[in-house]
Amino acid sequence: MDVASNGIPDANPTDSASGLVRILVVEDDENEAAALVSCLKRYEQLHSQPFVISRTNTAFDIIDTVPDADILFMDIGLPGINGMEAAGMLRMRGVRTPIIFITSLAQYAASSYEVDALDFMVKPVKYESFALRMDRALRVIRRTLGRSIVVKTKEGLRVLPITTITAITVDGHTIHYHQTDGTEFVARGSMGKVAQSLEGTPFIMVTSGTLVNMDYVRSVDTWGVTLSTGEEYPISRPKRRDVLRDIANYFGGSNRS
Repeated sequence: MDVASNGIPDANPTDSASGLVRILVVEDDENEAAALVSCLKRYEQLHSQPFVISRTNTAFDIIDTVPDADILFMDIGLPGINGMEAAGMLRMRGVRTPIIFITSLAQYAASSYEVDALDFMVKPVKYESFALRMDRALRVIRRTLGRSIVVKTKEGLRVLPITTITAITVDGHTIHYHQTDGTEFVARGSMGKVAQSLEGTPFIMVTSGTLVNMDYVRSVDTWGVTLSTGEEYPISRPKRRDVLRDIANYFGGSNRS
C-alpha cells in the first residue's frame, strides 16, 4: 500500500476481480430458466468466462436485500411483484446491479430504461441475441468489478468499492465519501489526488470540490445534477459544457457499452 508523506494512504483503486462473474436468474418459468442457463453455460465454455449461476423464481427474494450478483437476468412477468416493479424498488434503494430483462412482450422495452435496465431480451431466448447482450454486460461490469479505493478514516483503514460511492466532496482538506446507504466516510486528503485515482471510472468532476458517480445521476438541469439517492450537486459554470457532454455521452452509450 502506498502511503503519502503525511502518513495517509493515497486513495488508489485496487483491482481484486478474479474474473468470476456471479449471475442471478429471476425467472418463474422452468423452461425459460433452463434455456437461459443453457445459454450461460454455452457462453461460459466458448469464452472461457467462469460464471456462478443461481436462480430464484420470485422477486420477493431480492427486493429487501442487495442481490449477491454482478448481473441480474430478470423476467418482467413474475407473479406477485413483477420484474419492472422489483427493479424500481432496487433502484430506489440505490442498488446499481446491471439488469437485463427477459420478456415475452417487446413493448416493455421502452419502460425497461425507466429503471435503468442495461438491456432486454424477448422470449424465447436465442443464443445469438443472448451472446450480444452478455458481451455488453461484461464490458460494463469489468470497468468497476472489484475496483475500490483505500482511505484512512478516524476508525482506521477502509476499503470502499466504487460502486457504493455516490459522490465525493471536499471541505478544506477533508474528503467526504458519500455512500449509497446514506452514510459517509470522512478522511484527510487531496481532491486532486482522489480525482486522478478515479480516472477511467464513472466519476466526473462537476465542481472543483465535487465528484459524482454518473451511474447514480438521474437528472441534469441548468443548476446541477440530482442523484437517485436524492442528493443534489451544482455544476460550476466553467465545467458545465464538459459535464453535460460527458454525461450525455455516458448515457448515450459511448461509455456504457
